[in-house]
Amino acid sequence: MTSMDFEGIGALSAAVIAGVAIPASMLVGRWQMKAALRTAEATSGAGLAQADSAYRAALDAVRAEANAAHLQWRRGIQRDAYASFLLAANRVQELGERFVRDSEWDLSPEAIRAGKDGLDDALVSLKAAQTVIELEGPDEVAAPAAGMTDAAQMIGYHLGKQATYERAWGKLGRMLDESPDVSAAAGRLMEALAGLRSHPSEQDEPTGRSARSCGDARSALPPGTLDDDEFRALLEGWTSGPPALSSSYLDAVQRFREKEECFVREAKIELHALPGL
Repeated sequence: MTSMDFEGIGALSAAVIAGVAIPASMLVGRWQMKAALRTAEATSGAGLAQADSAYRAALDAVRAEANAAHLQWRRGIQRDAYASFLLAANRVQELGERFVRDSEWDLSPEAIRAGKDGLDDALVSLKAAQTVIELEGPDEVAAPAAGMTDAAQMIGYHLGKQATYERAWGKLGRMLDESPDVSAAAGRLMEALAGLRSHPSEQDEPTGRSARSCGDARSALPPGTLDDDEFRALLEGWTSGPPALSSSYLDAVQRFREKEECFVREAKIELHALPGL
């Protein structure tokens, strides 16, 4: 071969090698690009997973904080409702007993009306407070609250009657210090009332005679001294005992205390219960 042939062969070989090198470099570049993409995808996936985990953790924390705040708010509402109910329930007896004490001394129509209105308002407030307890619950708290309300209403009823009895008896007592005629009339009514209690187990006939004696003695008093409610309270009080000493009243007081203890116990359990229990 001539030198020309060697040169031609060399040139051809160089061209072939160059032609092979270009696709190879392209393949290597593609492989590198795919590897880089896979690395980027893996990195991106890990970052997204980490971001999603962080987001969910933050969301759970916000939910937990919101639930805790809601629970605290709700228990605050319940605590206020329970406290208001206890105050309203005990206020019925407090105002009723004050009405009884005041009725013995202050006999003005304004004082009587104020005492009645105060007791009635206390009973209305108690019923409203008990309705809130029923709405707030739970039933373990609402049930003894209803029992307290029923007992308090009975207490208020008997104390209202006791106030009328005390007012009428106070009037008779003051008449003993008035003129001889008025004092004598008051004395006769007191004796007739005592006759009602002296035969508690007898039937209608002696009781009827004693009641008529009380009516006759009342008619001898100055006009308007005792109204019908006051006279009836005296008859009932001396026949079966004053309202505040009746078994019905004493049973109501006992039931009230028992239900109050149950209410306080269940309220404490509810207010201190762990979330979700």
